[in-house]
Amino acid sequence: MDEWVPVDLIHLTDGRDVSLVLRTVERHEARRAQVRAECLVTTDFVDARLQTAIRLDHLDEWEEALRRLNAGRDASWPQGSRGLELYFHPHETGWLSISVHDPDRLTVALGLEPTADWIAEHETSLQRLRHACGES
Repeated sequence: MDEWVPVDLIHLTDGRDVSLVLRTVERHEARRAQVRAECLVTTDFVDARLQTAIRLDHLDEWEEALRRLNAGRDASWPQGSRGLELYFHPHETGWLSISVHDPDRLTVALGLEPTADWIAEHETSLQRLRHACGES
C-alpha cells in the first residue's frame, strides 16, 4: 500500500499573513468514502486548525464551484453540509472574499488577492486528490 501524500485541495494566500488551506491528511475509508482533512485559517487575528472530512462525492461540487469562480460568480462548498462550509465571493479587482463557517467552532471572514492562475492550480490539486483516492 502506498503511503498517503497530503494534498492541499485549497491553498489560498496573500503571501504575507492571510491564508486558507484545506489539506488532506489521511487516506479515505472505503466504506465511508471520505478523506480526513484539516482546514487552516490564518489572519492577523485568527490562527485556527479545524479537523474535518472531505466526502469524495463532494469533489464534483468543488469542481463546479471552481467553474463558477472562474466565471466571476460566487460559490459555496460543500453545499448542504452540516460541517465545514466555505463561501467565496470574487471581486472585479481580483480580490477574493472568503467566509469559513464551521458550526459550533468558528465563523470567520477573510480577504486576499490570490495569484492570477489560482483556479487552474486548484483544478490541478483536485485532480491530484482524485488520483490519490483512486477516483481518476
